[in-house]
Amino acid sequence: MGKVTIHNGPYTAISENASPGLQFLKQFLPALDSLDPSRTVAPFLTPNASIIVGSQPANPGNRVIPLLEVRSKHLDRFRHDVHVVWDIEHTNADQNQAIQGDTRRTVMFEATSVTVFKNDPDQFEIKVKEFNVLELVSSPSSGQEDNGGLLAREIRTYMDARPVQDQAARLHSQSTYAESKAQY
Repeated sequence: MGKVTIHNGPYTAISENASPGLQFLKQFLPALDSLDPSRTVAPFLTPNASIIVGSQPANPGNRVIPLLEVRSKHLDRFRHDVHVVWDIEHTNADQNQAIQGDTRRTVMFEATSVTVFKNDPDQFEIKVKEFNVLELVSSPSSGQEDNGGLLAREIRTYMDARPVQDQAARLHSQSTYAESKAQY
């Protein structure tokens, strides 16, 4: 195993001279958290990237991107409050099939995701603890320097989504009740 770099605190506090994996995360999270449909995570993913949430089967990244874009219709706010990040550099000796100049990194981070629904009159913040693992590889093109020259080939997220699902169901039932009451 190569060098491990640790960052404590929000991703916005990652310095400009931090390790490549930390630089990647600093650029990736604003795109992931954005509710602006024109801002996408696609430039941060390899063409065959997979995204795994909990024990669910892997989904191709290109199938998940449209789901992220739908969030803007339902959410008022969404963000990741990062607590700690580990950026692990893999040396060529770590890899059986390593190619000279091929960079591989694993970025792991603990965070709390914060979700607020548009139709929530209380604007209640749903806070969910997460642990995320990003498997990064070097970008084949030179246009990804802002990403630390890296792309995600796999993203794994471990979290309990029930608080968000419960609030969505609660708000849906309240709006359905209000709509039916208005009809009479």
